[in-house]
Amino acid sequence: MNNPTEEFSVVGKNVIREEGPGKVTGFGKYAIDIEFPRMLWAKVKRSTRPHAKILNVDISRAQALPGVHAVVVDKDCPQTLFGFGCYDEPLLARDKVRYIGEPVAAVAADSEAIAEMACDLIEVDYEDLPAIFDPWEAFGANPKTLIHENQANYRRVPIGPVQYDAKHPNAFGYYRIRTGEVSKGFEEADAIIEKTYSNAMMAHATMERHNCISHWGADDNITVWSSSQAAYPLLNQISEALDVPHSRIRVIIPKYVGGGFGGKIEMKAEGLCAVLSRAAGYRPIKIVYTREESLCWAGVQHPFEMRIKSGVRKDGVITACEMFVLVNGGAYAQHGFLVTRQASYGPLGSYRFPHFKLDNYVVYTNNPPGVAYRGFGNTQIHFALESHIDELAHAIGMDPYEIRRRNVLHENEINAAGEIQHSVAGAELLDEIKSGLERHGPLERVDGPWRRGRGIAFANKDSVAPSASSAIVKIHNDETVEIRHSAGNIGQGSSTTLIQIAAEFFKVTPERVRTAEVDTWVTPYDQLTGSSRLTFAAGNAVLMACEDVKRQVIKMASELMQATPEELELADMNVFVRDNPARLMRVRDLFRTVFFTGSFLPAGGELLGKATFTVPSSKIDPETGHAANDGLRKIFSFCTRAAQAVEVAVNIETGQVKLEKIAIANDLGKAINPMSCEGQMHAAISMGLGQAISEELQISEGSILNGDFSSYRFLTAKDAPSNEHVSTHIVEIPQFDGPYQAKGFSEATTSPTAPAIANAIFDAVGVRLRHMPMTPERVLEALDQLNTEN
Repeated sequence: MNNPTEEFSVVGKNVIREEGPGKVTGFGKYAIDIEFPRMLWAKVKRSTRPHAKILNVDISRAQALPGVHAVVVDKDCPQTLFGFGCYDEPLLARDKVRYIGEPVAAVAADSEAIAEMACDLIEVDYEDLPAIFDPWEAFGANPKTLIHENQANYRRVPIGPVQYDAKHPNAFGYYRIRTGEVSKGFEEADAIIEKTYSNAMMAHATMERHNCISHWGADDNITVWSSSQAAYPLLNQISEALDVPHSRIRVIIPKYVGGGFGGKIEMKAEGLCAVLSRAAGYRPIKIVYTREESLCWAGVQHPFEMRIKSGVRKDGVITACEMFVLVNGGAYAQHGFLVTRQASYGPLGSYRFPHFKLDNYVVYTNNPPGVAYRGFGNTQIHFALESHIDELAHAIGMDPYEIRRRNVLHENEINAAGEIQHSVAGAELLDEIKSGLERHGPLERVDGPWRRGRGIAFANKDSVAPSASSAIVKIHNDETVEIRHSAGNIGQGSSTTLIQIAAEFFKVTPERVRTAEVDTWVTPYDQLTGSSRLTFAAGNAVLMACEDVKRQVIKMASELMQATPEELELADMNVFVRDNPARLMRVRDLFRTVFFTGSFLPAGGELLGKATFTVPSSKIDPETGHAANDGLRKIFSFCTRAAQAVEVAVNIETGQVKLEKIAIANDLGKAINPMSCEGQMHAAISMGLGQAISEELQISEGSILNGDFSSYRFLTAKDAPSNEHVSTHIVEIPQFDGPYQAKGFSEATTSPTAPAIANAIFDAVGVRLRHMPMTPERVLEALDQLNTEN
């Protein structure tokens, strides 16, 4: 499939994105733009209590309001539970509420305003229950309350050593990794450091708010148009929640989705709107979340608390590392147990640990549920680890660059989880960022309120396995190529990447390749748009489907050209004899025409290539977290790595932190579209910077206090460093099983920003901030404490 020495004509070139013209002209249609005749609008009545029994829900006044067509509560919904591997969530609160903002009832009406008025008329009687917001309080063996009393009986995907443990009845996920003996490793160390790091709850803040239209048709089929980033997982969750088979559900995702970042994987209101549709006489139901609903109640990033103890020799070799991680999962599991698993392996993709021990729990609390978030737990874990590595370097008087260079993994090395590492760019990335920042000259330390410092950080991100993507490739009678896949394009440019892969294969221009809209009745299975997996998984599926249709073309042509298939080749839609290229025929000549009715294919109806690309994984020992030595030694599909070096200015009077210069290096395998890759790298800086210094959902007793863009401190263009002070470095170390040696990368880019800034703040003013974000208030508090100690 891949030839490392092959010269490419489309791959590796800067191709304009397929969806670009629609975005810049405004003609691109998002789910939020879609409306239908007879459509009604939905609103959700949400809980005002963090934990309470529901004694009564009075919907009579809402039902009587003119313009209201349906009001539903839990008893009107299928009595099922849905989830993402742990099935614990009803469509509407059942018997009790578990967080402020949980849906309790829903209304369908002629307009949003009427639906909202109706929600205000719904009266809910509660009996408050003890609430838990602190993960440590929830983690105890005898917590003051159980968030899910029936957890032991939940259906779930078996991941990790413990699914339910009566010793921690509010924990719903646990992962452990064991290598060597950490006590022995600590005995070999010249310095041992133990510190705790943490992060605040953050929001995805997508530009397009969560929205959908659901239509339960009179034929009992359900059609959903959604801003989701995962068509087939959404289909599966609707099926679970409504107890309706897949064959009766159709999910359509428009070509334009205004961002996801992991926050649009789980089902939000699609199933609920379907219930409303049936209750309202089979009319289409549309819901558009308010900005507050999207920020606060559509899922948040998990807060982590991470305790790390490490030992290091004077020569910089790390001898042992012990980690205990507690994840605040919120009221429902959603992606929490998978985030816990993924984050557990984060440290092992970066460094060599001869002795390693990790315990990682995720617990229910009465906070809003945590969901998938860009980086999938690695943002948090690498903030802790990279801050800690910096502290180890200072403890032994070593340059932070040198200690990382000494401990990063190498190609084909087996990590502490028994997994073989491929396409490893460790030292290469560190060298790139070091030289990238040095091109600006030496750091100039100055007196006055603004003090300057530099810091570096390294990170990695694994992509999920097992994994599967399917694709269909059709060659039309005008020799254009159509790709049908369900890998939604949520702004990252995946459609153009797949177009370039197909164009390269057929040796045609990208303009002759297009992608179909994601529609589960038309486009084949894809696991999800997430985990940085599309270039690798969907790209391989497209490449395999191209090979399938090419085989069909050559077989048909061989009969007409009186040559064997082995003698023929295909390029630019010409089938030709390899030894005599002048002897050829066009692919369009395979089609026939009858009278004035258009053309057809004599055999098979259409030129369709089909393929599924799957990635197996090794069996994991639940006690050690190690991959079995089965010839694969594979836990994840692939691993991508990133490094960043930053220069910051810190104001010792106001606590402000400004990112002034940054060098970013990413490991891509092969950059299919370098311009698009660099765009993602720049975007990732903005997201990482926001996480580092400003973004935080302020929460009190389960209530979010800043659920809008004026008080949720979302950074803007003026906060980013100028382009002349940003250098991007693409490192291409081939991924042996990637399409044209490529792999996904963008999630990894977000992770090093915050720890690099934390390390630069320490370099600038001598204070170590171990909680993210590092707001001006926290910087000033740390400076005050430092001055007091001195």
